[in-house]
This record gives sequence, structure tokens and C-alpha cells, in this order.
Amino acid sequence: MLGSALILAALTALAVAACWAFRALLAPRLSPGPAGAAVWFCRILLAAVFLAAAYGKLRDPYAFAVSIHAYRLIPDSWAPAAAVIMPAVETVAALALVTGVLWRGASVLLGGMLVIFLVALAQAILRGIDIDCGCFGKGSSEVSFWLIARNYGLLLCALLPLALDRRRSAHGRAPITPALDAAMGPGRPERGRDRSH
Repeated sequence: MLGSALILAALTALAVAACWAFRALLAPRLSPGPAGAAVWFCRILLAAVFLAAAYGKLRDPYAFAVSIHAYRLIPDSWAPAAAVIMPAVETVAALALVTGVLWRGASVLLGGMLVIFLVALAQAILRGIDIDCGCFGKGSSEVSFWLIARNYGLLLCALLPLALDRRRSAHGRAPITPALDAAMGPGRPERGRDRSH
């Protein structure tokens, strides 16, 4: 168990380091063209993965409910409802990423789901529960450190478009007005105000 915990901690540290390195080193150097391409690539990749996952789960909701129950995280009576709701949410969020309708909210939602999946996988490994992950429905891969690493990669794909889009918005937004400067509190420089009277 200690060895598993150390491996999980190492994978988490690597994921955090990758996030920091991207935000601090790579993102500021991307021009608008490559940044936009990276946003689209991540959105399409994430949408494709979650659409495939939702399709596999919807093909056999009963098998997916059994997979959910095997994690021993929620009451037995909740598993059937979760087996229907989860792939439906994944489908809607994936379509939002593709169409661009509320895609930022979809990225946050799928990122949150990936965090939940990571917790479920990690506790299964630490508790020694030998099960299929259920990620793509019946016959999915067994729970493993590889799945943890894959989900961290998908989580980065969910966060990356948000970080790049926020940076582009920050560079392209209108200048702050004097009224907003004043509302933000003392100590901020006032811009554009006539001080002759």
C-alpha cells in the first residue's frame, strides 16, 4: 500500500509540475495562432474521448452500474441512476466542446468529473480492489497507474483551453475605465481622469 501511495503521489507531483511549467513557461510564449490551435486540439481530443466513453456506457448501462458498484464509493441504490446520468452528462459536455456552445463550462464540468474519476481510481488501487475501470463501458481496462496517468493527461486537456483562453481575453479586453479603477479600491493608479480641477 505504501508503494502504491508513493507512486500516486509521484504521478500527482508530475501533473502539477506539468501544469506549472505550461502556465509559467510555455503559455506566455504562444502567439495567438498556435494558442488557438492548441485550444481546439484539446477540445476536440477531450470531446472524442468522452463521446467514446459515453457510447460504451450507454450500450450496456447495467454493466456500467456494476462497475460503479464495484468501486464501493456510493450506496448500491445510486449506481443505476449514476450509470444513466453520467454518460448523458459526458455526451452533452462533449458536444458543447465541439460546437463551442458554453464550452468553458463544459471544460470545467469534465475537469471536475476527471478529478472524481482520479479519486475513485486512486482509492481502488490503495484498497486493493481489482476491477475493470468501466471508463468505456463493459470490457474496459483494469484499474492501474496507467489509467491514473491517462486521466491526469485528460485533466490537463480540460484545463489548458481555459488557461489559454483566459490569457487571450486578458490581452484583448478593453482598458479599465476610471470609474472601475476607483471601485477597485485605494492604491490603484487612476488612468484617464482629468486632474486639472
